[in-house]
Amino acid sequence: MTAGTAPEPKDRFTSLDARAIARELAAFAPAWLDRVFDAGASGVALAMRSPKEGRRELLIVPGIYAALLPGPREHAETLGPVARELRRLLGSAQLISARSRPGDRVLELELERGDEPGAPWLVSAELFGTGNLIAVRGGTIRFVLHSRRYASRTLQMGAAYEPPPSRRDPFSVEPSAIEQLLAGSQVDRVSTLAARAGLGGPLAEEVMARLGWPGGAPAAEAAADVAEGVARSLRELVDEVERGPKGYLYGLEGRPVDVTPFRSRRWAGKDGVTEMETATFSEAAHRYFEPRQIVPSAAAVAETDQRRRLEGQRDQQVEAVATLTREAERLREEADWIYAHYTEVADAIALDRSAHPELRRRAVTLLDRSLELDDAPDPTEAARRRYEERQRIRLKIQGAKSALDETERRLRAPPERPANAPAVAPAGVPRRKLHWFERFRWFVSSEGTLVLAGRDAASNDLVVRRYLKEMDRYVHADVHGAASVIVKWPADQRPPPTDTTLREAGQWAVCHSKIWRAGYAAGSAYWVTAEQVSKTPETGEFIARGAWVVRGTKHPLDDLPTEIGLGVVTYEGEPRWVAAPPEALRSAGGLRVRLAPDDERTRNDRERELSRELGISRELLQSLLPAGGFQVRRT
Repeated sequence: MTAGTAPEPKDRFTSLDARAIARELAAFAPAWLDRVFDAGASGVALAMRSPKEGRRELLIVPGIYAALLPGPREHAETLGPVARELRRLLGSAQLISARSRPGDRVLELELERGDEPGAPWLVSAELFGTGNLIAVRGGTIRFVLHSRRYASRTLQMGAAYEPPPSRRDPFSVEPSAIEQLLAGSQVDRVSTLAARAGLGGPLAEEVMARLGWPGGAPAAEAAADVAEGVARSLRELVDEVERGPKGYLYGLEGRPVDVTPFRSRRWAGKDGVTEMETATFSEAAHRYFEPRQIVPSAAAVAETDQRRRLEGQRDQQVEAVATLTREAERLREEADWIYAHYTEVADAIALDRSAHPELRRRAVTLLDRSLELDDAPDPTEAARRRYEERQRIRLKIQGAKSALDETERRLRAPPERPANAPAVAPAGVPRRKLHWFERFRWFVSSEGTLVLAGRDAASNDLVVRRYLKEMDRYVHADVHGAASVIVKWPADQRPPPTDTTLREAGQWAVCHSKIWRAGYAAGSAYWVTAEQVSKTPETGEFIARGAWVVRGTKHPLDDLPTEIGLGVVTYEGEPRWVAAPPEALRSAGGLRVRLAPDDERTRNDRERELSRELGISRELLQSLLPAGGFQVRRT
């Protein structure tokens, strides 16, 4: 939020709103569920009665809000399929308890039926994204409003129920953790608290308004002071909700713009803003949301699912950076301590070696401190190893921080195009008839020589058996299971391929082997002549499908970088997308990006980004790339 501008109107519950409704329901329980009705286009109403509170109705509109309202209310006599099924499953059940999931917009109800002793029912109302309503008994889903399949859970009838992935509860985070988030952020305070601390925009704006500090200022500015204030304000907000909660409606020029379970400060001082207090938050929430119920679109579902996944990825990356930082600090402190007590450590090593000369891994206890020394012969070596390991970890921290910055950039970026949307065809690449070699992997070297390889065991057999001719060269990465690569002798009988083409073929073979998936920066390969390659094994040997026997001298190709390029080349007057060594593409003037190995867990995200950037389909991209994760390096 820029200074001087009004906050954005609220369009759905925050995690604190869900907490407020759970508080009201907990005070209402125990209560008996009489009936279930349809409510509006996408909601349900649970009519309940409590011995101490009388009749109430719990209105749930998945993806938007929930409210505990006075009852009974008028409803249509005819039931839809949702209300009818929930009435069948939950009729005459007793509401035992209600709670919200920490830091999330999920309302959970526990109910018991007298005729079904044993496992109680769990009703989970998800108030984020397009929302969902799930009824679970004995850990199995018995009803689900919207069947979904996520990476971490499956929501469908009969499946084992898994709640949404746990998120950090922002209302119980220590000031030191908030300070770390702020200090490591490159954006403003509100954006950092909204995304990285998991508060969401409205609560992040409210916290900064309560502190009286500009939310648009850089997050790292006065991070320690801001963190203390944020933690204090969050505790105050929770206390205010737990004491009531009352409801507060805010209007701007006669138009509702916000509803909260606390007296909001983010609207204070805004021209034309009015405030109205209600006895309960449910009453205020219903007045605010009931006229503006909107069924979220499928695009909103995809966007929300993607955002939750990115938020979970960001939390893991933040934790990884913190863990690596602590480990680096421990190694530095231990190395410094060893030098500070050099004589004592040396004596302890000598004593331990004389007592246990057979040990190759040893530990010593000195001055109430235990040190793992492995086989270090003296304190200098023990400290040196710690300094070297610390330096290695510091490099990993840099990579982890870069990945975290990329995740935060994606969280701030506009929503992606849906994965099933058609990709834009690359300019100048018309549809054309495939050549014989395009059933395999292939590229054209910087010397104009055709290089091809199998995609799997069957095509490895085929490419060698059918297309390896007398003057060709066979290239293979120096690792088991790699692709068989053939360098074709030019058809016009030009001079044979030189070391330049053979090294490019070797680099390509390395990239299409286990070396890429292992994440190594370089690998080795070799080349042989066609007559050295055979399918005939020695006596007692077995040659698996896709494998070949190589006899005689192998010509090594060492220090081949694990890097591949993507681009467009023209073959016989027609442009084509290929993946090839960057130098081969650069010589043809078609290099677009360079790729190197990376964590395989990021592949789906990188594929989507690269597909959109290059304007090609993911199917084509997947057919070109090696197996495993990749990172993009600009040309």
